[in-house]
Amino acid sequence: MTGIADLYLVITRPHSKQAWTRFRSNLQQKSRGRFDDDDNEQRTRFVVMAWKRTGSNLLCGILLNHPEITMHNELFNPIDIFTYYQDELVRRKSEGEGDGDGGDCRWNTLGRDLYPQAFLHHIWKGRFKDDEKTVVKRRSKAVGFKSFPDHWTEANNYDVWEKEVMEDHLVKKVILVREDELAVYVSMKRAELTGNYMTLTYPKALKIHVHPAAFQCFVNNYWDTYHRRYKSVFEKRDTFWISYEQIVQEESFENDILPLLWKFLGVDDTQPLKKLRETVKQADAEEDLSQVITNYEELEFCFRHTRVKHFKIMAETKNKDRHNSIMPNRPAVVDSLSGKYDGGEGTMMSWSILLPICSRVRISEMSPLSTSAREELAEKTNKNRFAEIIFSSQHRQSDNNGSTNKNEEKCWKMLQEFATSLRDTSSPVQLEQTECIVGIDVDDAIFNANKERICSLLPCKVVFVSIMPEMYGRVCRIWNHLAKIAKNDFIVLLGDDVILKDKEWQRKVVCNFHHVAKSTGLPFGAACVALMDESFPGFPTFPVIHRWHMQHFTSLLPKQFVNQGGDPYLFELYSRFSASSFAIGCRLENRIGGDGDARYKKHEINWKGQVLRLNMMHLKQHVDMEPKGICMDVVVPSFRTNNSKILESIMMLSCSVQAYVKIWIVVDNPDPTHYKEVLELSHRINKERFDQEGNFFVNVLTYGENRGASYARNFGYNYSTADWVLFLDDDVIPNEHILDAYIGAIWRYPDAKVFVGKTELPVATNTWTKMLRTCNIMFFYGIAEHMTHPPWGVTANLLVRGSRHNHTIQFHHRYPKTGGGEDIDFVFQFKRWNAYKKLGDRLVVAVPGAKVLHPWWREGNRCYSQINGWAWGDSLCLTAWPEKTFRTLPNWAEMIAFLLVVTSLYFQSDWKALLIASVGIVTTEHLLLTLQYYPHSCQHVKGWFGKKVLVAFGAGTIISSQEITRLIAHIYRGHLLCLCLRVDWNDGQNPHFKLDTQLRSILRFMVYVGIVAGVYWAT
Repeated sequence: MTGIADLYLVITRPHSKQAWTRFRSNLQQKSRGRFDDDDNEQRTRFVVMAWKRTGSNLLCGILLNHPEITMHNELFNPIDIFTYYQDELVRRKSEGEGDGDGGDCRWNTLGRDLYPQAFLHHIWKGRFKDDEKTVVKRRSKAVGFKSFPDHWTEANNYDVWEKEVMEDHLVKKVILVREDELAVYVSMKRAELTGNYMTLTYPKALKIHVHPAAFQCFVNNYWDTYHRRYKSVFEKRDTFWISYEQIVQEESFENDILPLLWKFLGVDDTQPLKKLRETVKQADAEEDLSQVITNYEELEFCFRHTRVKHFKIMAETKNKDRHNSIMPNRPAVVDSLSGKYDGGEGTMMSWSILLPICSRVRISEMSPLSTSAREELAEKTNKNRFAEIIFSSQHRQSDNNGSTNKNEEKCWKMLQEFATSLRDTSSPVQLEQTECIVGIDVDDAIFNANKERICSLLPCKVVFVSIMPEMYGRVCRIWNHLAKIAKNDFIVLLGDDVILKDKEWQRKVVCNFHHVAKSTGLPFGAACVALMDESFPGFPTFPVIHRWHMQHFTSLLPKQFVNQGGDPYLFELYSRFSASSFAIGCRLENRIGGDGDARYKKHEINWKGQVLRLNMMHLKQHVDMEPKGICMDVVVPSFRTNNSKILESIMMLSCSVQAYVKIWIVVDNPDPTHYKEVLELSHRINKERFDQEGNFFVNVLTYGENRGASYARNFGYNYSTADWVLFLDDDVIPNEHILDAYIGAIWRYPDAKVFVGKTELPVATNTWTKMLRTCNIMFFYGIAEHMTHPPWGVTANLLVRGSRHNHTIQFHHRYPKTGGGEDIDFVFQFKRWNAYKKLGDRLVVAVPGAKVLHPWWREGNRCYSQINGWAWGDSLCLTAWPEKTFRTLPNWAEMIAFLLVVTSLYFQSDWKALLIASVGIVTTEHLLLTLQYYPHSCQHVKGWFGKKVLVAFGAGTIISSQEITRLIAHIYRGHLLCLCLRVDWNDGQNPHFKLDTQLRSILRFMVYVGIVAGVYWAT
């Protein structure tokens, strides 16, 4: 039956190298299980395949000591030919060099690499040089050598390895693996540092640093070698697996494993275990790697939620909270209320309060500017891009004296209240070290004429600065102007519309600065601490910076800023170095401006991209430290009602390292009740968390209508200033460690741009869910389990670079509101940008440890409409990404459509034949699909045969419904050229997908043509 199965594989997959290899093996002589030499002696040929530092010397020593095994060492090592039998290296010149004059010469690395097949043939013979009829070992029944992955690639002989070893089922493969990847890597690094590879123990004081990205690269190569490169087509026949962990358990290895290995190699299975004296364990058997690796805590966090066995075992056997307070260079949030970190740092610091004041009212309350005044101002400003801002910020005379008097009273009242709050929240000693740098518009009739009154109100030193008309409304430039005057330790940006609420707020802020310096190693003052604005919670409206910033930057803010974005910019700049924080217990209220109406026309700039990036580079040069702070936002489009429990689980996400996380819930539902419920939930959670932690905050956005998932995601994506944005759907339940898993992946893959999490679905419990499982239509939901670098991922659980890195990458609105195709398009945009920037070819990375649970649609009831909606959307990818498509022959639905057109035009009297042919095509197609899915249905259905067939048939109808939907979509849109066009969902990563699909379409088309021809011939 094996030969029949192999013949079937060749027919169905004629392009498959593995299929042909298996088929050819059946044509070889079954008796040639061993190598036949000139004297008809038979010896088993074998290769020990391993990785460096996996115990290969120990295993090879055991094999060498068997009297019936000729065991060489690293024969194909790029440096030299390593063998226990040096005489075996002598060969006749004609063996590898064609017709020669004979004579003996010695094999060397050049000859071996030029003639690898001849060298292998010589080794398999196992002869001495002086007597070719004498074997190396008199009773030798097996001959082999050890090989590492790089032995064949460096000499460009990998094709020889494939043909002569991997594809030859007569060559036995003994595969040695060490399950603890970290132990292998550490052993490699220590051997490289000391040069000790076999006989000497490592110095106990030897410590190493393991970079997470380098170790991840090693892990990927390590398991790719064992799962792909060492995987034989005939694994059950010619492969024997051994682990290092089995070998070191000598008693069980000798009794249980070793006899099986001897039998596998065809030698005496009664021989006892005997090791070489040179093979000693170089590390202490009880060694704790956490004491060897200098950054073990960082490494443990990065790989905590991966399948790396060392950390997986540790997570299962130890308390997971043991390493929660890891990464000492990641500061935790300071509890300013407690006054910690004040010892020795409580020295009174001097403060400069930047206080621009003016008597203008809000824009909404202003009277229009007269035409003459507007024209005069236009001439002065030369009608530049800030003209409208300047127009909106002018002081305007009013004919209504009552209104003017009322506004004047309001201005003095606000200033009085600010002064009182400053006096009440500051100690007398602190006020002596404080100055208010007051900026007043030169046209301000109220404040300019009453500077003495201002001095009497403010409880500290006052410095007046005049604000010229060309700066009106350009608040960021006013701040820069005032900051140049400041000479004190700290600078805080406030306004006359502010009321301070907590006492000793200055001391608490200083505590935060000291904590940042201690926890990050940054210079004192290289930080930004924001006061907590109750009118705009979670937003760093009023940042505090130190004179260190002024000394190392030419101004408080870059000159590009106008009147928006300056405060969050400072916070975001330092957050990339884990040096930003909110001062808990330092509350204030902002009565004008903030997120509401202001006294000037607001002007946004795109500071999140180039401006922030250049200044981060500038800051990096001064602190001599890489920006490793994690800024991650979570964006959730919310349309579903009555799902507060799921939204709460998302809002309560946290991580065990310092990170700046904002959660954006975008309400995409016009129902005001739903918005109110979500808003109340966010207020409750913010009160519980933000007031205590300071670096997690939930924002709720809405636009009062249903615009679809793509629009909602873009809305939150563009609000975000983070480096990373995690997209979650509002019907998924995230694992509590999902943020940790993604942060660890970011540190392991620093060049990646897209991370694909694992979206799990519940166990199939009814016929419909078993049909979905059988047809595997949700394959890409769990793609993270199957591929390290998937082609794309679903937006139910997807982490991508923030919009600040490239705001042109957006979810396109052409896709359906309910989703379908937009996730493919979104990831493909990142790939296109990546290719343009030449940033590498593996920007999409799977993170199987980042899990969410996705419930069955419609609670597990039949939902063809949901499935067909995906097809309606993903069919748009054909026109959006033509370079990722390919042609096939018509599928069954397209075939019937073509028959319908042809019959309508040429055979109008043959409708009966058309109907019969169509029924035949449909029946045949679903019979083939049922046969295709029946083996899969057996995995999900227990019970009688008929139920398995029913599920397999139902799985086929799901695929058929999508094909019908795509056909209808193409006709509806007029995209007739998209017929017979398919998207390569694997984006070229599976070289067989395209050809397999085309071959299947050819076979099916031939069947369809046969059915049609038969029907029309019969009628």
